[in-house]
Amino acid sequence: MANPNSIDGMLLQEQCWLNNIRAQWQQGNLPIKCILRLDTQTHLEDLSNEIFFEIFDYLHALDIFSAFASLNKRISSILRSISLCILISRNHCRNQIDFLSSHLTFHTHQVISIKIRGTIRDDSSIFSLLFSRQDFINLQFCRLTTIDRSTKLDNVIKQIKTFDILVSFNISNLNDETMNVDDKCELTRTMLMHQSSSLRLIVLQYTYDYSNVTSLHLYIDGSPSIVSVLSVIAILRLCHRVRYLHIMLKDNSPVDDTNI
Repeated sequence: MANPNSIDGMLLQEQCWLNNIRAQWQQGNLPIKCILRLDTQTHLEDLSNEIFFEIFDYLHALDIFSAFASLNKRISSILRSISLCILISRNHCRNQIDFLSSHLTFHTHQVISIKIRGTIRDDSSIFSLLFSRQDFINLQFCRLTTIDRSTKLDNVIKQIKTFDILVSFNISNLNDETMNVDDKCELTRTMLMHQSSSLRLIVLQYTYDYSNVTSLHLYIDGSPSIVSVLSVIAILRLCHRVRYLHIMLKDNSPVDDTNI
């Protein structure tokens, strides 16, 4: 059954009301107050805050700011209370990014998800642009694609190190040969050593040369059901020249002392 406070629930209630009015009209029993209600118009401002919250869940930050920014004080207040998701695709242009960036000035802390294509219609340095202007301190989900060789990821990597509640990080360079080699190295190191206790998924979809690695120190923390020496085999297959290997496995599972 639909939640009566949701959009679907309200639409269902409205449909039931209309069906009831239609039945009474056919029987000639339609009250005058119902006839008057048919003549009234519902405006956007008549919607409850809960409806606006649900609508904004389906929209990305650029769409929200384009349609609702500076509409009125009530909407502005609601916009300060929602979580924001940024989506930038190849179809966007620099003017749209500048518009988005200007509105993010007072809303950056609300951004929890980013999905950005580095190359758009008329620019190839979107990562540098956004991450140099904004500090996404509450970012949880981050996906970056199509990174041009000319793009420097210094500001991106610097911020990634500070993401305390990062859950998922995905970087997919479809045209891998164009990605800056130094950034590959620093980004790989940063993600493998990331300190976020919330981090559950890391996807680094670009080629990286591990062939020159001769010394490898690994510290793996977790429960026995997840952590074992087998966890590092995939890494060792990439590091053919390793001569010095140090592995430390830490078991965090609670100790059962009932039989002690």
